Amino acid sequence: MVDVLFLTTTIMKAIVFIIIGVYLLNQWLKLEKKYTSDIPFLFGVGVLFLVPGTIIDSLVIANLIGISYIINIRYAFDVVCVILFLGSLLSVWIAEKVKLRYFTIITLASVPTIFFLMMPTNLIYLDTLNSLVSLPGIIIVIVTFLFTYFTKRLTNVHGLLISISAIVVLISQVMRPFLKTIILTPFMEFGLAWLANLIAVVGWIICYFGFRLKPGYVP
Repeated sequence: MVDVLFLTTTIMKAIVFIIIGVYLLNQWLKLEKKYTSDIPFLFGVGVLFLVPGTIIDSLVIANLIGISYIINIRYAFDVVCVILFLGSLLSVWIAEKVKLRYFTIITLASVPTIFFLMMPTNLIYLDTLNSLVSLPGIIIVIVTFLFTYFTKRLTNVHGLLISISAIVVLISQVMRPFLKTIILTPFMEFGLAWLANLIAVVGWIICYFGFRLKPGYVP
């Protein structure tokens, strides 16, 4: 049986990722001066890197493909996404050191990606490890955007909303491995994993509005 709830919420995630990624890249293209280290560009590309993972998830949930090495590749995409997020935030902390920012991004992206590609294929293990790897990155996103909001550092994004969205996504990441083991039935092969997906969708929608709305301190 196909886990319809899990499949539906996974497709919802893919749609939200595409909307956010395309919106951010479109905003970046409108900038008079464009740099590949800009937050809209790296965040936009990072979010779009999550789309292949959700497509692979959907194919596995729909029983169109089996659990194989492609799952490792799926999680490698997620790692690249997190690193791109972190890379974009380096413009807040070390804005003047462009070469250092690029070096940091490439290094952080390469090491964990290779690690995931070399690991044995085990869905629960990979999912749990992915959550652990993502936690530091999500926490840095929360801290950075809270910092930019309370110091009024950024005027074109709502740092508080983005921080709240990251907290919601963090909750979904932490809960996902646990929820996958609860209430396993023929109709819910992945347990309550759909609930983690739904929480993540809410978080990403908040993130979209965080990039779309300006903070209250902007006239």
